[in-house]
Amino acid sequence: MPTAIVTGGAIRIGRAMVLHLADKGFNIALLYHHSRTAGEETIEKARSYGVHCKGYSADLRILEDTELIIEKIIKDFDDIELLVNSAANFIQENVEQTQLKTLVETLSLNLMSPYLLMREYKRKINKGLIVNILDERVAKTLPTFAAYSVSKVGLKHLTELAAVEWGKSIRVNGIAPGLILPPQDSSPDYLGKAAKKVPTGSHGNLENLNKALDYLMENTFVNGETLFVDGGGSL
Repeated sequence: MPTAIVTGGAIRIGRAMVLHLADKGFNIALLYHHSRTAGEETIEKARSYGVHCKGYSADLRILEDTELIIEKIIKDFDDIELLVNSAANFIQENVEQTQLKTLVETLSLNLMSPYLLMREYKRKINKGLIVNILDERVAKTLPTFAAYSVSKVGLKHLTELAAVEWGKSIRVNGIAPGLILPPQDSSPDYLGKAAKKVPTGSHGNLENLNKALDYLMENTFVNGETLFVDGGGSL
């Protein structure tokens, strides 16, 4: 039975992908940080599909610890075939407003930790697929969430670099969601209002992202691509 490693797997996009993969028969190594209760709930739900799911509490901003995570996981799981980097923060500060703490934590969590996990995946597993969760903002120039945008653009470029370097043994691709989930603590009508600015006049859902993940898993000649799931919003 294959195994998938999913960071940020307790909530939102990460959780949806964990449960989707569990339903497809993947064992799951689930990484979470603050969302312990949600993580435990997601783990139990994943196990209900008849697969092995283990949680790893990890602060991916601590890069020295992040380097060791893959080594821990391979002691618990065989046949690891997939790494999904979904963990991220999303802080609204433009370039001028960006605090040092925001900059350091955002780049550490959103870019540097995926970099290290990808590197260790290559060194120790060296097969299968890596999928990085990006954002439609990588195709735009919007300073509103400055550090976040820089981190995701950097992760897109890293996706392409690794795809070129590792293509013979590991494919590396990205998924760039658009209007899929409302920001936390947003108003109930957020998605409906925001959808008016999307070319399709609609918003997406988590199933759209799971179908994108399926496509990247099934089409073995796709490497180094970013699949935009955004209704054309990035355009």
